[in-house]
Amino acid sequence: MTAPARIVSGDLYDFFPFCDNVVGFLCADVSGKGMSAALMMAHLQAVAHGRMLGLEQTSARPSPSAFATILNRDLCGRFGGNRYATMFYGEYDSSTRSLRYINAGHCPPILISAGEVTVLRDGDLPIGSFSEMTYRELRLTLSKGCAIAVYSDGLIDALNSKGEEFGEERLVSCCMQLPKKVSAESICTSLSQRISEWSVGAEQFDDTTILVLAVN
Repeated sequence: MTAPARIVSGDLYDFFPFCDNVVGFLCADVSGKGMSAALMMAHLQAVAHGRMLGLEQTSARPSPSAFATILNRDLCGRFGGNRYATMFYGEYDSSTRSLRYINAGHCPPILISAGEVTVLRDGDLPIGSFSEMTYRELRLTLSKGCAIAVYSDGLIDALNSKGEEFGEERLVSCCMQLPKKVSAESICTSLSQRISEWSVGAEQFDDTTILVLAVN
């Protein structure tokens, strides 16, 4: 789910159905707000689709790290010297329950597994920052019943009527209180409701996106 702070959003989430057992998923946050951020986001999405979809052979598809490197080189300087995008991109294979992913300066994803919550902090710089940047591919094996929550910083930066941020600590606490083996939709709904309750009486100043992968 996504909730724009303006009429248009600089946040992006997308899915890439590669085959019966592999799906790619992307969550990105373009710097800035409003129309300029939305235009950069649209360009990012178009390039991502061009690189990942419509390829007849699986071997022709770039790895997550190569994909991030391609997007980085395309974005560098295209929208001005100070424009960039944070991005999480992952590929999940249900046959092996393996997740391959990169984190380009994005908020650390949260792994929810067997009543435990782990913040996955490894990652690299945002795309569009340095043209020669390369990205590390990270890997996880996901057990049955666990979930990965990916989100933009509008979630943890959300303010209440006192000007207090929701913050990562509260987000982790919310995830710890979730029932076991809950669906991806339920996780999104629960977190969205908590943010809405927190922000009552305060203006939303940043785009907010939540993307969840649940392993059944």
